[in-house]
Amino acid sequence: MDLVPNSTVPCFPFSLGPGVSKEDLLAQLPSKDCCDYLIIQYFSRLSPLYHILHGPTFQRDYTRLVNNPTDTELSWLALLFIICSLTLNTMEEKDPLLAGLLSKEPEFQDFAAVARQLRNCAMICLSQDQFLIRHTMHTLETLLIMIYGIERTWVLLGTALNIGIAIGCNIKTKPRSMGYIEFERRRRCWAGILLLHTYQAIFFRDVRVSTLLDMEPSLPADVNDCDIRDDMILQPSSQPTQMSVIMFKLRLFELTSRICDHLASDAKLDENRLASFDSLIAEEQSKWDAKFLLDGQPSVLDAAAYAHWCFMQQYAHRLYLLLHRAFCRPRSGNPPRAESQAKCIASGVALLEIYRYFDELPRLRHYRWYVYGMTSFCALHGAVAVASCLLMESASVDPAPYRAIFDSTVVRYEKLRSRSQICAKSYPILQHLQAMLFSEKLQPANDLGADFSSVFDEWVDTVPWLNVDSVNWDAWNDVLNETGQ
Repeated sequence: MDLVPNSTVPCFPFSLGPGVSKEDLLAQLPSKDCCDYLIIQYFSRLSPLYHILHGPTFQRDYTRLVNNPTDTELSWLALLFIICSLTLNTMEEKDPLLAGLLSKEPEFQDFAAVARQLRNCAMICLSQDQFLIRHTMHTLETLLIMIYGIERTWVLLGTALNIGIAIGCNIKTKPRSMGYIEFERRRRCWAGILLLHTYQAIFFRDVRVSTLLDMEPSLPADVNDCDIRDDMILQPSSQPTQMSVIMFKLRLFELTSRICDHLASDAKLDENRLASFDSLIAEEQSKWDAKFLLDGQPSVLDAAAYAHWCFMQQYAHRLYLLLHRAFCRPRSGNPPRAESQAKCIASGVALLEIYRYFDELPRLRHYRWYVYGMTSFCALHGAVAVASCLLMESASVDPAPYRAIFDSTVVRYEKLRSRSQICAKSYPILQHLQAMLFSEKLQPANDLGADFSSVFDEWVDTVPWLNVDSVNWDAWNDVLNETGQ
């Protein structure tokens, strides 16, 4: 990709890339057919997970680009680049509709390389548009989608927050001079900011978002894009909307933040508080059932709803594992809590099943890209929880009923490790646990070698299960070395 620098382009306070003419940037876009396809994939599969864009507005801007490319704003061009980049990371390289991408850029060997270059183009557009001092809704939308992407760029989150405040995304009441479409676009972006800050608070326990939450902004309407008109917003539907997932995530992540705060504090997690948190999680799950399922079953008419239900269930079961983990072992002279062990096994198995669903079920074929990222880490969490409980209670719990799903999970990780770094790093861990659990005779925990059980439990407790980026994968080798396994 040959981009000719233009040293006359002002960038304050610093440039994030070489100065490049708009014509050269436009030339780096995929073909129109590829752009059309990637945009369709984005709005049908990715956007519902973080729906901050108003589709009809984006469509009008895209039509203007097609009709008159040179008049396109750089901030909107950045938005198009980042959408293409993020979507490309989720596509199968054998997709015939995208075959021309690699032939157009022969120096790139895979979609990941093309996606990185498209993201670089987005940053060049923002830089040349002087986004640090001049910003629009497109600037903010680009930054939020970029931060939400797989490589979460937390350094930009503070910038996005301040841009959001500067353009009035946190206002509670619609100004008379503003239509409902523009007002909802701002409310959606503010919800996106809240969601990302809550993510950060969950990932990094010392971060607090109470100030943002205390601002009590008016949250976006839980409606489809077509329900928002310039003069009114139609009544919400009882069916899933384009905003349903992000609204549910906001509620659940606020609860997750409270749970993580409690677990990290000096306050004791007693059985009463455990039951209270369990009840709150179950209440959220019942809302997902009502919204995404039909009479408790997946709808054959709406594969997306079932994918979103599975996606949300992963969060719930991981919370159950975090809450019940401490009660699965003897504590203060009390025996392990049998109900918590059963809960950990049940939630662990549920995570393994969801992993299988995304990999195997035809109805979820368009969401298979989940298995390359966080879904694999969720499944590892589930497998480790199941193994920990079975090893802890090896004398009283028969591991045989769990062998089929555990074995199939190991096979799945082996198959996917060439595409997924998480699978590649998790595979040796699962192999070792598989060998321990399903040997000819499962050894009691106290016979597993040099205190393997205690060292293994300590490792489980130190893994940041909600933040894959902070996992020290080498620590597993230390476990094996310490115990002579």
